[in-house]
Amino acid sequence: MVSEYMVLYIKWFVTILTAAVTLFNYPEVDPNLRPINVPTSRLLKEYDFIIVGSGAGGSPLANRLTEIKNWTVLLLEAGGDETVALDTPPLTFFNRLTNANWNYSTVPQKYACKENRGVCNLPRGRVIGGSTALYDLVWVRANRLDYDGWAAQGNPGWSYRDVLPYLIRLENITDPSVIDSPYHGRGGPMTVGISRYLTQLVPHYLEAYKELGLKEIDFDGESQIGYMVNRAASIDGMTCSVGRGYLRPIRNRTNLDVAENAFVTKINIDPDSKTATGVTFIRYGEEISIRARKEVIVSGGAVNSPQLLMLSGIGPAEHLTQLGIPVIQDLRVGDNTQSPLMIPVLFTQSAGNFNLNFENTFNFQNLISYALNGSGPLTTFNGLEAAGNFYNEEPPAVLGLPDTRSDFISFQPFNLDDQVIVIITQSFGFTSKGTIRLASTNPFEQPLIDPQFLTTEIDRNRMQKSMRFPFRLAGTNAIQRIGARFAQELQPLCHFNGNVTDNFVSCIVENYSFPPIELCCTCKMGPPGDTRAVVDPRLRVHGVKNLRVVDGSIIPTYIHSMPEATTVMISERASDIIREDYGQPVGKLPPIPPLV
Repeated sequence: MVSEYMVLYIKWFVTILTAAVTLFNYPEVDPNLRPINVPTSRLLKEYDFIIVGSGAGGSPLANRLTEIKNWTVLLLEAGGDETVALDTPPLTFFNRLTNANWNYSTVPQKYACKENRGVCNLPRGRVIGGSTALYDLVWVRANRLDYDGWAAQGNPGWSYRDVLPYLIRLENITDPSVIDSPYHGRGGPMTVGISRYLTQLVPHYLEAYKELGLKEIDFDGESQIGYMVNRAASIDGMTCSVGRGYLRPIRNRTNLDVAENAFVTKINIDPDSKTATGVTFIRYGEEISIRARKEVIVSGGAVNSPQLLMLSGIGPAEHLTQLGIPVIQDLRVGDNTQSPLMIPVLFTQSAGNFNLNFENTFNFQNLISYALNGSGPLTTFNGLEAAGNFYNEEPPAVLGLPDTRSDFISFQPFNLDDQVIVIITQSFGFTSKGTIRLASTNPFEQPLIDPQFLTTEIDRNRMQKSMRFPFRLAGTNAIQRIGARFAQELQPLCHFNGNVTDNFVSCIVENYSFPPIELCCTCKMGPPGDTRAVVDPRLRVHGVKNLRVVDGSIIPTYIHSMPEATTVMISERASDIIREDYGQPVGKLPPIPPLV
């Protein structure tokens, strides 16, 4: 829990931090280096492309499409611009208490989030950069077999061989251990590297993975079975959101208009020709409609995109009819909702002050180090220091699909005598699929989000099996040497008698689980014969002209990693697809390494 004292302290801290960054690092707050928020009076009546949402789908797309100088693009964002607090990695949890978060939550779940009466919080970015401005920075691509699986489902152009050049193109790698790897890019918009501040616990974490038989690898290289120090989207010690990476450098392009605080309520579609003609949005209390000469592109993410489509008459016919919304196209929008669960297991350790806590992170000395030269604890990726990908068979497969991931966290804002280590575990390959539905025809009312977490016995068994890993890690010599013990006082709902029983594991999973910031798959990509598909392999909405969806909602099946890097790749790939469709040259792609 975040105490009232901590919130007040952080508010004070952010005020001083903003002043310090302004003094020592003015470009980070200089409005002349941020995306230009165009006044309503200066917006055009018509653009070639209207993009809804500035997150991992929308911002890269706005950048790449405006490389065609005779194309005009309007980028609409419901929230405002990024702040110094959003740029500062350890302030993630505080930022989720602000209006930069949509503050979504699920309907009550039977097998998850019971500590909160089954209601799982779903933070989503309502700000320039979308959720990339609000999440924990950790950056990892999906497994190659994920992408090959997309192609095998009838989506040509999305195999690993097809998408790897885009994953390389978007990246500016700074991790010296892979700086010369052919799997990584240099000079791309998204700067990715190792935290500038690592605690003394990191060697213990790496040794613990090694004790379990894993090898130190590059998750974004040939294999994903192993362990590594986490990389993140970070530049000069600050968060590298897509707003920073893709929008700030192009703020002066005359063919791009960015409109913040623009809440899109409807895609305007001619019901006779089923052609998207533009959008209607609310901005500062005024309702505005703007036309699109070529296309409307929905990039609101896995929650907002299906919500907007359904409000516009595209979705399950029975649901829209029930709400009195005229059905333009009957598609399974909002079905196929998928997400892993993250399960924290908390340990305390007292054999040395290795960790980060609230008081020794958010202090004046660290504030000055961060503002002056981008160093110190305020650059840590919210304490996410090391990660391991496991395969639940022995020996671990070299090129298999990992079904379990664990992360060591060396930072939690608890005021305790002993320091806290969190091992967060998530399983992949869940079979449970949920839904997103409209609560009403009011676009400002949150939709009904029901991920159906762990509703299949297969998923519950898989989670049970995966939850042995935190205790195996904690039981290694490397972690025992620092005095780690299960923090019963911090997870009091589950009694631990020293044995990792099925009942204990189920208790941890059901009570303390939470979803990551990313859902996916709610506007599934698939060929015309796929009755669950919403968009085709070129991301065009089935049966509707001049309308595409470009974001993580088009992913067919949840990938074996966090989806941020994959979603940016989707946008990069989509930009070339759109260029091809209109006879324009595609962007330059890097060579790819020989694939094993």
